[in-house]
Amino acid sequence: MNPETHLKTKVLIVGKGVSGLILCYLLEKKGIECILLNKEVNTSATILAETIPPSTLSLLKNIDLLTLFEECASKTYGYQSIWNNIFHSEDFFKHNPFKYGLKLNKRKVISELEKKVKSRIINYNLLKNITSTTTSVQLNNTKYNIDSELIIDATGRNRVILNFFKVPIISYDNNIAFICYLPKTKESLKYGFFTETYESGWGTVSDLNETTRIMTLYSSKNDALHKKLKTFSNWCEILTNTKILKKHLPTGNFKVTGRLANSSIPQNIVGDNWLSIGDAAMAFDPISSHGISNAIFCSLKASESINDLITKNDGTSFNKYQETINAVFNEYYNVKEKLYA
Repeated sequence: MNPETHLKTKVLIVGKGVSGLILCYLLEKKGIECILLNKEVNTSATILAETIPPSTLSLLKNIDLLTLFEECASKTYGYQSIWNNIFHSEDFFKHNPFKYGLKLNKRKVISELEKKVKSRIINYNLLKNITSTTTSVQLNNTKYNIDSELIIDATGRNRVILNFFKVPIISYDNNIAFICYLPKTKESLKYGFFTETYESGWGTVSDLNETTRIMTLYSSKNDALHKKLKTFSNWCEILTNTKILKKHLPTGNFKVTGRLANSSIPQNIVGDNWLSIGDAAMAFDPISSHGISNAIFCSLKASESINDLITKNDGTSFNKYQETINAVFNEYYNVKEKLYA
């Protein structure tokens, strides 16, 4: 066998996003060897205005990544919203010990995290023959066979590994997001972010940089209105009764990109030799604004669980991880349902 293409590792992480890279970084600190797989794609991913709240900064400090995240972000001090005609302004000044959140440059975060890890990163075009201990990887004409004790699904909502293992996914709604990049108008946003409801849905406008904002409108596939949201020329009519969102609609035609924004969780978050993290483990409706926080939290808890299994031979560690993730998801969903109600 070619030692360059037949590889062995303790942990194989599939997915080079925030959760996959942080898990790799945390396992390295515990002396656990990893290989990280990254899917090569021809199109660039949609850039989103990702925000993390003050509570997550304490978590980042505990895992020695706060400085890295702060260097890839600008500070934000709150948010404002109009939910069912009720104006709400939330500032972060009363939070302790951090009185601010971070608006992230996600691409920069991923780039800096990649520099932080020392494990081998292999790009791939195709995964096949995946079992709980062996994975075949193909990159162009090069084929790798990787033997691992554990395999981690960090592929987000795509849930590549879970799909290979035919794990059912429980979806709690059919929410979909329609994203559009717009030039900044003269109207300013106090905290660089605003949420407002409209008929049959809700939307956000968020500063991305000095010249660009992102507006995102959310609806359900069950609502006929979602088809109209695919075309920007319909947005002015749809947002007629809003107070803030309509002020940020410039004239002209802009591209609208649709993507899933539903709440979902696998029937099984772990197996005997596999585990899921980040959005693969539990995907939140963006109303929670906890997507990145979820990735960080899952990676930390997964690293602890994997460490207990490998170094302490704790056969209950994966079940404890699943119980924790289920509890977090249930708490999130109960809050979401109350808000939507």
